Amino acid sequence: MTALEIACDLLNHCLQLGDRAATLTADTPLMGNFPEFNSMTVVALITSIEEQLGCEVADDEISGEIFETVGTLATFIESKR
Repeated sequence: MTALEIACDLLNHCLQLGDRAATLTADTPLMGNFPEFNSMTVVALITSIEEQLGCEVADDEISGEIFETVGTLATFIESKR
């Protein structure tokens, strides 16, 4: 799986997007674009990344820029691989 595919899969799972997941692209904005996307979603995504990749995400690694778009989330995931 590519980092983008992992990002889309995690977003689909955490946000329960259903059919909307098929419309996700690297340019899809996250914050402000999905009513379901909130601070709890960020925590769930970070936890899911740690579990799926077997890594640890330090608090100082987390920033708003990571969650701007699906692509920026994928770039972060790639950096943790």
